[in-house]
Amino acid sequence: MNNIDSDSAGPLAGSPINSVAVPKTANQKAAVLKARLARILAASGTGTEGADDRPSHFTFGINRIDTALRGNAEAPGLPRAALHELHAADKDDRTSTAAMALLLAQRCRVLEPDHGPILWISESGEARRQGRLYPPGLAELGIDPSGIIHVDAPDSIAALRAAADGVQSSGMGAVIVELSGKKPKGLDLTATRRLSLSAQKSGVLALLLRSGSEADNPLPTAALSRWQVTAASSLALEANAPGHPAFDITLLRHRSGLYGLSARLEWNRDEQIFREQPSEQNTPNIGAVPALAAVRANHPGTRAA
Repeated sequence: MNNIDSDSAGPLAGSPINSVAVPKTANQKAAVLKARLARILAASGTGTEGADDRPSHFTFGINRIDTALRGNAEAPGLPRAALHELHAADKDDRTSTAAMALLLAQRCRVLEPDHGPILWISESGEARRQGRLYPPGLAELGIDPSGIIHVDAPDSIAALRAAADGVQSSGMGAVIVELSGKKPKGLDLTATRRLSLSAQKSGVLALLLRSGSEADNPLPTAALSRWQVTAASSLALEANAPGHPAFDITLLRHRSGLYGLSARLEWNRDEQIFREQPSEQNTPNIGAVPALAAVRANHPGTRAA
């Protein structure tokens, strides 16, 4: 089963993913990026302020996890009007972490009657080296590629600025900003606090996707929760057909004091829900097949780092 593939050349040129390229001139990139985002939002009829009556939380769809995450809240699951952080456990887990971010955004997005778009923001240099979103792979996950707006930012500072603008739009289904390296320039408490406050005001889910970071010694951020994601082996279906995409997730931090929650999840694209693998099957056995990576880093169109 394909999840998300990558291609930095021809196939993306005609893809249904809305793409926003940003000029590299330092004194132009912020203004041009903001103007282009504004035009996209205006064309889609989305607003820029005020949370609507959308649900306050979104869930994994697994009672054990959603109940544990409730804490002192009135609803189970994770608050949607907040910033959440996802760390790839290893460089080889980057693609699965990207898939998890998209699937969490999709879980949040399907709760809305109008299914607002997902804004995906990445650094152009890292995208060329490690891969881009691939429309057929998105469809395999049950995500409509036309529902994603992709921003190709020249650097981490521009990516954070684009995320701050995107989160302010209450019409967005979710905003994902992908940053690589241990210490991305511009990523600090001030920038993430801005994202967090904007999410609280607009009601939009904000996800900070990190790769190449140190999950056990991360940069301090204002994220409400921090998760580590590892690629896992999926269980083969009948007739030894490829199984559902699988992930090991661990809660590293939660503002309410929760930590240590872990599970192996499978994604069911037809039902748009996660399911937990039985504990006795958590160790891959004969017949288990690995879920393909979310972004295929070894695609011939992807430049080696």
